[in-house]
Amino acid sequence: MEGIAYYCPHCWAEVSAEARVCPACGAAIEDAQADIVDKYLAALRHPQAETRLRAAWILGRMRETRAVPGLQEIAIARGQGDPYLLSTAAESLGLIGDNQAVSVLAALLADDDASFMARVQAAHALGRIGGDEAMAALTKAVMDSHDRVRNAALTALHRAKRAAQLEKMETGDDST
Repeated sequence: MEGIAYYCPHCWAEVSAEARVCPACGAAIEDAQADIVDKYLAALRHPQAETRLRAAWILGRMRETRAVPGLQEIAIARGQGDPYLLSTAAESLGLIGDNQAVSVLAALLADDDASFMARVQAAHALGRIGGDEAMAALTKAVMDSHDRVRNAALTALHRAKRAAQLEKMETGDDST
């Protein structure tokens, strides 16, 4: 089919539609046994930005913990200049809720050079994940120079506080 590009799922070299083996890396093009999550994880490194974005979004909604390292790489690289990819990676890390992501999200939240959209998503993600390090980063962000980042940090802090109060009520813990 003309106009459709095909890629090796291992090295992302462009291949012909008929290729069964990648001429660049020698890997089998079709692996019927491949786990769908593995395919999404590999797509985080795809050369097309839209594919990386979709993979990050899907992995977040799947709450797939195996995606945390790849999503962290995107956040550390600041989405390679793509604010939408960076925002989606931050959002997905929050949806997954793995504590391993807190330091990367805190650094993104504090980065004045990152897009405000990504910083807002980092604030929401930190609020979802919780913990002392996340709350400290959010507390610091309340004084941020960007109003949307400040508001997101305040909102995340309030939600985290409400969630902690509800948890205490459910467990019967009266201590404050």
